[in-house]
Amino acid sequence: MFSLNTSSGIPIYRQLIDQIKQAIRMDLLKPGEQLPSVRNLASALQINPMTISKAFAQLELEGVLIRKRGIGMLVTEQEKGEALTPAIELPLVEFIQNARSENLDDESIMTLVQQYLSIHTKG
Repeated sequence: MFSLNTSSGIPIYRQLIDQIKQAIRMDLLKPGEQLPSVRNLASALQINPMTISKAFAQLELEGVLIRKRGIGMLVTEQEKGEALTPAIELPLVEFIQNARSENLDDESIMTLVQQYLSIHTKG
């Protein structure tokens, strides 16, 4: 389900967060759907369980996932914005990953995007 690149320079937990969010946006993960357990996912991806826990905790803080005692992590109901087509979303995700691999933080990425938007406005 998830594919991580250990040599990309992007932290593994961040890649996992981005891919879970992308899977939700693309309806590959649906509201109420249970994610694999930390142990099972760590084993499948061959990474440290603490990395999975860190990603899940961040997604829980963001309201993307909810923890149900005795069940595990579930996808929450997401507000449906305008869906992006893969032709737009995939290059956007790649851009963000590349920017992060160049050590740009989210604020710097947003500033960069805003600068390009102001240059390339509709006429």
